[in-house]
Amino acid sequence: MDAEDEDLRLLRETAKRLTDRDFRPKAAHWDQVTEPPLPNLKILAENGLAGITIAEEYGGSGASVVHALAAIEEIARGCTVTAAFILSNCVSAEILQGFGNEEQKRKYLPPLARGEWLGAWAMTEPGAGSAATELVTRAVADGDYYRLTGSKIFITRAAIAEFFVVFARVGDVPGARGVTAFLLDRGTPGLSIGKHDRHMGLRGGASAEVVMEDCRVHREAMLVAPGGFGRLMRGLNQARVLNPGMCLGIAGEALKLAVDYAQVRRQFGQPIGQFQGIQWMLADMAVKVEAMRLLIYRAARQLAAGHPDGPHNAAIAKVFAGENAFEVVDCAMQIHGGYGYSTEFPLERMLRDVRAFKIGGGATEIMRNRIAAGLYERSRA
Repeated sequence: MDAEDEDLRLLRETAKRLTDRDFRPKAAHWDQVTEPPLPNLKILAENGLAGITIAEEYGGSGASVVHALAAIEEIARGCTVTAAFILSNCVSAEILQGFGNEEQKRKYLPPLARGEWLGAWAMTEPGAGSAATELVTRAVADGDYYRLTGSKIFITRAAIAEFFVVFARVGDVPGARGVTAFLLDRGTPGLSIGKHDRHMGLRGGASAEVVMEDCRVHREAMLVAPGGFGRLMRGLNQARVLNPGMCLGIAGEALKLAVDYAQVRRQFGQPIGQFQGIQWMLADMAVKVEAMRLLIYRAARQLAAGHPDGPHNAAIAKVFAGENAFEVVDCAMQIHGGYGYSTEFPLERMLRDVRAFKIGGGATEIMRNRIAAGLYERSRA
């Protein structure tokens, strides 16, 4: 066993222990009260998981996206919204470490690693979701400052975030050429949190509307100059393997629950797992879970190594995992029958949660467009 494998094994053991002891027992509670599991964020921080990809000089663990993926997979098996805290911090860290100046890194990264702050990625608008190049939030120059005006919707963690990566159009420059992003702190005059969302799943995600009315921010809060939209979007590459990592955790747990149940639930004088129809369902579920695992970890290792195929394979992994994880959980519910449909058991919550991942972090259809574009690039090369 090489050093990386040993590190991953130890990391998995830690994540599994925390999930079994702290996260899984209260997962239904956070879902029912629709509140974010903030006590879990502190537990993550105490065990080096809140800042897992943040450099050690800023208080983080300095690990790779592969390690973050392993932690997310294990924690999502018990509590999806807790696993999402890690995804959020990894995306924030990737953006700040890639584009922020030293002052910004010193300001934002240590509180993230300590589990004191969370960031939010504020892109989606009422009229511009996947087509981010059509957003209308405006940033108007005002000497050394910019004034931001507009609104964002369905912003995960907006209700509890301490800062936002806000995408805006500078002036009236059309398309991607005019889009950039600013770091905007909670409490900035003109910034307010609007309607809190009530979603089908991920009910502890603290999703809400973000409204900006003439928010004045210094020009140094701009992460890249207008025209650097493509560079900023590469900050989503990690999210595109960590997002399906949550799918993998949920699907793996659903498979385990179904296998266990099939061996104890009896019908017609024998365990239902003895029926070929159930056996084939379980076999197909196992094939999907293992295929997910291979695709997701391949993409994560490529991203960690800076391999040029990483983003392409991350998109492939996201499409496959998003669609097949839902099917796996749905089959597990079918095997459980009425018990699976009951709120007294976790499968109905898992089914509601996993459905979000075909939409969030880049909709499945957008990922398919990204995959096709990659195929054309390979063909021309």
